Amino acid sequence: MVKKRTLTLATLAILVWAISVTSLFGYYYLRFQEYVDLSHEYEAVTMRVNIAIDYGNDTKTWYNNTLVPLGATLLNATETIADVQSTPYPEYQAVFVDAINDVPTTNEHWWWWKYWDGEVQEWKDGEIGADIYKLRPQETVMWQYV
Repeated sequence: MVKKRTLTLATLAILVWAISVTSLFGYYYLRFQEYVDLSHEYEAVTMRVNIAIDYGNDTKTWYNNTLVPLGATLLNATETIADVQSTPYPEYQAVFVDAINDVPTTNEHWWWWKYWDGEVQEWKDGEIGADIYKLRPQETVMWQYV
């Protein structure tokens, strides 16, 4: 009688455990599916870009596959991966980058940006302000402290 009761309790415990694990697995699977669906929605309104910050002292930090909204400017994207201080100049319709990650612009050094031209396989200087330049999907850009 004791063995039968022990066996019944063990079977019941295993059954409760199996139901709990199955329920938990089902819950997390459904949550995972929600996140997959949400990520597909985000892909329609976002893009990935690669951003490097070259501090001019042989230190270069890459932020590859940075997720930014479609139509983001270089300045917007940089602000998502770094601490950027800038000064707007409305009379010139421009923004001047004063510092990136606490590395300030000085009389001798400043922040300059470049983009990678895949056709000719070389870095090219940015020709407009970072606050105006709109990034393209999978584009690679770099800030240089020069």
